Amino acid sequence: MVVVRNSLTLLYVEDDKDTRESLSEVLCSLVANVYVAKDGAEAFEIYKTQHVDFVISDFQMPNMNGNELCSAIKEINGDTHFVLLTAYNDTTLLTNAINAGVDRFLLKPINAKQLFSVVDEIKNKLFQKFQLDLACTYLHDAEKIANLFYWDYNLETKVMNFQTEALELFDLEQDMKDKLDYKLLSSMVIDEDKSKFLYIFERKIFEKDVIDEVIIIKNKKHEQKYLRIATSKWKSSVYGDMYVVGMFQDISRYEEQRLAILKYSQSDPVLHVDNKKTITLKLDNLIKSSIRYGHPVAALFFDIDDFKSINDNNGHLVADDILVELVELIKTNIRQSDNFGRWGGDEFIIITAHSSPDEDIKLAQKILKKVKENQWSNNINLTVSIGISFYEVGDDALSLINRADFEMLEAKKDGKNSYKY
Repeated sequence: MVVVRNSLTLLYVEDDKDTRESLSEVLCSLVANVYVAKDGAEAFEIYKTQHVDFVISDFQMPNMNGNELCSAIKEINGDTHFVLLTAYNDTTLLTNAINAGVDRFLLKPINAKQLFSVVDEIKNKLFQKFQLDLACTYLHDAEKIANLFYWDYNLETKVMNFQTEALELFDLEQDMKDKLDYKLLSSMVIDEDKSKFLYIFERKIFEKDVIDEVIIIKNKKHEQKYLRIATSKWKSSVYGDMYVVGMFQDISRYEEQRLAILKYSQSDPVLHVDNKKTITLKLDNLIKSSIRYGHPVAALFFDIDDFKSINDNNGHLVADDILVELVELIKTNIRQSDNFGRWGGDEFIIITAHSSPDEDIKLAQKILKKVKENQWSNNINLTVSIGISFYEVGDDALSLINRADFEMLEAKKDGKNSYKY
């Protein structure tokens, strides 16, 4: 911030040589960078080619007087501070100067204390503006990093205004800014979230509660993005309480990371199928659904016959490859609606719903056949034994699985490579 304060630039304009030389020396002690011009025309050329923060100029000058110089400068940048030095205390002159955009007047002969006060006041104003502009720049950069885009909604006229950058989020052209409304945006919301999106802007937005929802959109490039919608109701001295300010935030990266972490926590780290905890939770939910709607639920519990000998004779690496191959084989031979997971070691479980006992038995027969006929690593001959249990009143996930486990052990007693239920 100190660098900004010390880098202020002043343009001083005076046609009288003696006054120009004496006062410019004083101004150089107050401001780090000072340009000096002998008339308005020369000053204007300097202003056009150099960065100037504020101007102190005499009024009566050849070629271009102080008022004319001020008007020309203000047309380029209306924020440039302009101090007019004049020996005339004429109302008409001062009125014309105000109309030209002059910010302050100093009467000649110049009072040093008054000059110092005016220069210091302008320096402080410019410094505060620099601070504000810098803060706004930091905020804008932070908003970009956070993928934040603002909008406001007039509850009376139902007109929405969008921050221009919001167009990028929806992959829309700049000329669409004035045509944007929530109905147009709703066309990009996926079907599952469309009713929630419309509820937010047609009903929820009119309530007093804060809104904080996440929906999924697909832009024109068919890119799927997770969009956070947050609003707050505020009362304005101008608009009363009829304005709602809100934001869109693209949280796709965060959501994808969260889902990846969630998936990792719910799956076996080696075989990338549901782990014991996850498959149990899914079975519990299916049982609750079965109790309510009456659809069947079944568990197929199986493990590899004589897997220990395979491990001992071929080593852990080959045994691990076998497990990976088995998982891929099972995944390609069950329905998409079936749930498949690792119970532990070489034990696996398939959870079915909405299928009859006959269909579950056929699935077990299919798995036995596919496993036996598959070409396994190191030409190993592989079979599995399967136990099947069907949901009965009073079952929970563990009781259903334990019964399937018991049936699997019975299948092994019968010679393996078989199923029991």
